[in-house]
Amino acid sequence: MSVRTIFTFSVFVCLCASLPTVGRARPQDSDIPSRLVRSFNIRDLNMIDALLQLGQEQQIPIGIEYIDATAFRSRITLHEQDTTVGKLLDAITHAPGYYWSVQGYVITVSHKGAPKGRKSLLNLRVSDFTIAREVTLQAASQQLLGMLYFVEHPHAGIIGDYPSGNPQFRVGPWTMRNATVRQILNRIVSEHNNGAWVVQQAPWNMDKEPSYGLWRLFEYDGNNGAKYSALLQVWGLGLHDPQ
Repeated sequence: MSVRTIFTFSVFVCLCASLPTVGRARPQDSDIPSRLVRSFNIRDLNMIDALLQLGQEQQIPIGIEYIDATAFRSRITLHEQDTTVGKLLDAITHAPGYYWSVQGYVITVSHKGAPKGRKSLLNLRVSDFTIAREVTLQAASQQLLGMLYFVEHPHAGIIGDYPSGNPQFRVGPWTMRNATVRQILNRIVSEHNNGAWVVQQAPWNMDKEPSYGLWRLFEYDGNNGAKYSALLQVWGLGLHDPQ
């Protein structure tokens, strides 16, 4: 099901209070890398899919703020027993320049070449971002995308179809003030540790929001065979054009 948003960044919200929210309690941020993993097996996945597979299995929110062709073309096979989240992250993000860090309750994956300051819209500060009532993760993401779009295009309108999201994956209500776009995204996916976000823009264009959205949010819905990276739309990496 999708919803149409016309000349506004408000999105339809499916409120289903009787449904449980899918996720798990927040761990202490310092505990994430040392968390024990009894078994982790992946075969021939690229870096993006490997990271989100780990995030889904371990219910760890992840933000990937930099992507290049290597992130899509790398192939990783792991069959690990009795290891830790940190060691698995090291094995997955071994591509040159990539690294991971813990930011609050989120594992952030970045690169030494990631744009800084105003060269990335993820660093844009938002004076007030409010989710007024409980909404789906997708609706919260679309609200932030819409706000960002109107900051960049104050006289423009929006028309398009957007996913309303799974009502079992919900966040809010809450307000963040003077927070960066990155911090708000991290709050959305970490409230119940049941999602991840990945940028959809080449590094040199991170100061511009594409028509299909600067990032894509993924819900941890238990589909362990998902190829998340195939759903990303990215210009300029020599991979594929947005559909």
